[in-house]
Amino acid sequence: MKYCAIPLVLLIVLSIFFTGCTQSSGTGPGTPAVPVTTLPTPEPETIHQGSLLRDIKDSSHLFSLQVPIEWNVNTYRLKNADTSEGFIYQTDLVADNVFYIDTYTAAHSPDPAYGNQFRNWSPAPTETTVKINGITYDRFESTSHKKTSVAYVADKSSANERGYASVIVFTANTTKGFEKEDFEKIVASFRYFSGSNAGSVPGEEITLTNPPFKPSSSCSCNCGCRS
Repeated sequence: MKYCAIPLVLLIVLSIFFTGCTQSSGTGPGTPAVPVTTLPTPEPETIHQGSLLRDIKDSSHLFSLQVPIEWNVNTYRLKNADTSEGFIYQTDLVADNVFYIDTYTAAHSPDPAYGNQFRNWSPAPTETTVKINGITYDRFESTSHKKTSVAYVADKSSANERGYASVIVFTANTTKGFEKEDFEKIVASFRYFSGSNAGSVPGEEITLTNPPFKPSSSCSCNCGCRS
C-alpha cells in the first residue's frame, strides 16, 4: 500500500507544480502594445485675412510663390527705358501697382536705378539687407499717410540660372489690420528654381499677356516704364 501511494503523491505534486506555472505565466507582464501615432492633417496655408493660398510659378523666368486663391495674377513685358538693355517683365499680384514683381536680366542690371528710385520715397525709407530663400535683397520701407511702401531689390549675384533677378514691391494700407504682414508672408514664399526642376515644381503657370498700357515718358528710373 505504501508503494502504491508513492506514484499517487508524485502525481498530485506534479499537478500542483504545473498548475502554479500556468497561473504564473498568465499573470506575468505581457508585451507592451505599440502606440499608434496619428499624424495631423496638414492645414492649408492661409493669411490673416482668411484667404487660402495657392502655388503659382513662372517656368520661363524660374520663380514661384504663394498667393491668395482669389488673386488674378498675370505677367507682361515692360518697355525698356532708353538707357536700359535686356528684358524686363512685370507680374501684377494686386492691380494698380499695389503689389507687383519686376523680373529683369541681371547682366544688364538696373538694380542701382531701382535702389535710387526707392531712396527718393518720402519720408526717406529705412534701408536694410535681408536674405530670403537664398536670395539677397536690399530692402526699403517707408510709411506715410496710413500707407507703408516696401521694396525688395534682389542683388544680381542672387540671379537665377537664366540670369533673371527680381524686384518685389508692395504698398500696404496700415488701417487694414494685418495687410502688411500678409504681404510679407507672400514675399517670404518667393523663390527661384532650376530649369530642370520646372516640371516638378508645384503651382499653376502665371499667364503671360500683352502690356495693358501705353509706355509712359514719366518713368523715374532706368528700369522700365509703366503707367
